[in-house]
Amino acid sequence: MAEQIIDGTGKGFRAQVDEFNRLSTNCVTQSRIADRSKRSGDGFILATGFISLTTTGSFSGAAYVKNTSETKDLFIKSIRTCGDGTGSIKIKILANPTTGTLISNANAGHANSSNLGVSTTFEGLYYVASGDGKTVTDGTHVAQFINKMVGHSVQDYEGAIVVPNGKSFAIVMQPSVATDVCVEIQCWFE
Repeated sequence: MAEQIIDGTGKGFRAQVDEFNRLSTNCVTQSRIADRSKRSGDGFILATGFISLTTTGSFSGAAYVKNTSETKDLFIKSIRTCGDGTGSIKIKILANPTTGTLISNANAGHANSSNLGVSTTFEGLYYVASGDGKTVTDGTHVAQFINKMVGHSVQDYEGAIVVPNGKSFAIVMQPSVATDVCVEIQCWFE
C-alpha cells in the first residue's frame, strides 16, 4: 500500500502532487524586519531630518548609530539618502568610529519603532548632524555609494550589516554642490 500524507487538521485532505511529482504547497513570505516589527516592536526607522550641507571639499558626518543593547544584535535592512541639489553626494559608511564632533555633540535623532502601534524604545544611541561640518575622525571604511540629485538612493543590505553590542557605525557625506540632505536607516534588533 502506498503511503499518503494527510493534513494535520483531522479533515483527511491528502497532499496534492502535480505531474512532475512536486508536492503542492502554499506559503507566505515576510521580510525579517517586518516580522520583528510586528511580533516584538524591534524594527526601527532612524531619520535625520534635513541637514544643510554647504562644504563640498570634505566629508561631513550625517548620522551615528551605536548598539547599547546587552543581549541583541542590530541588523541594518537599508540606508536611504536624499538630496535636493543638482549634483551628487558621495556617501561612506564607517564602522566603529569613536571621535569627532558628530559623536561628541550628541544631537539625538528620531529613532522610532516601525510598528506604529507600540512604543518600543531603541536600544542604542542615534546622533544626527544639526548642520554642516560635523566630523567623524576615525573608523573603518565599510562601504560607499553615490546619490545623484535630485532624488534618493536606497542601499539594501537585508541584514548583512550586523552591529553587535558596543559597536557602532557612522554615515558621512560629501555633496558636489551645496544641498539639503537626509538619511533614513531601517533596522531591527534580534
